[in-house]
Amino acid sequence: SSSRHFYGDYLKFQIGRQFYQRMGALPEVMTTGKAPSYASWFSDPEVAQTYTQAQHNGSVATAKYLVKKKLQLGGIESMLDVGGGSGAFSYVFVGATPGLKSTVLELPEVCRTGEKIKAQQTQDVQDRVNFVELDATSPTWPVDDEAFDVVLMSYISGSVPEAIIVELYSNAMKALKPGGRLLVHDFMVNDSLDGPALGALWGLQHVTVNADGLGLCPKEIITRMGKAGFDESKCSTMEMIHGMTKLIVAHK
Repeated sequence: SSSRHFYGDYLKFQIGRQFYQRMGALPEVMTTGKAPSYASWFSDPEVAQTYTQAQHNGSVATAKYLVKKKLQLGGIESMLDVGGGSGAFSYVFVGATPGLKSTVLELPEVCRTGEKIKAQQTQDVQDRVNFVELDATSPTWPVDDEAFDVVLMSYISGSVPEAIIVELYSNAMKALKPGGRLLVHDFMVNDSLDGPALGALWGLQHVTVNADGLGLCPKEIITRMGKAGFDESKCSTMEMIHGMTKLIVAHK
């Protein structure tokens, strides 16, 4: 369990203790259309801490794979990590990029757990990652316009109501510098909607805490990026966790 690549806590605590129980409510959610939101779920300090801590190792491994195999960060200086949980992606991106500073926007109780995990990072990384309390579904974000080279949304698009996804991407457009990139990483199926099965099952699981959400595939994400002002023709799709997640990159 001391390995940096240990997934046991993720499976035992987040899946076993939290989502497995929520799946028992799936029939009721499907018939009534009612489920708790992530914001209400995470208002419980114990739930927020268990989820965030359990997710951390898995997100670190995914972030490392992203920067090593999939994406050239280049000489970026500023990053906005929207709904960044423990700050895992920020710690990896900052650690791999000299001079990069990252702001993590998260729910209050998640920020508290994130700060504890941040304290375990090197001093250099601690100095360059900052947590700001915010529900990402808020119409406005407490950041300056055109201030960031990269806006990252990992596991956010499938965790919020469908009606606000375009607004999320519009806020990202405002926050990005000209030439900046929006990175959307999430559980998705293919545009053909015939798989992969694991991507679909993860999406189904999220219905239990996000009844008004959108079933994600690249086309649905890119269409909404276009509505937010990004050039759809310049968006690119990459496979991330095989059979489960994909990364969509949009350019301002």
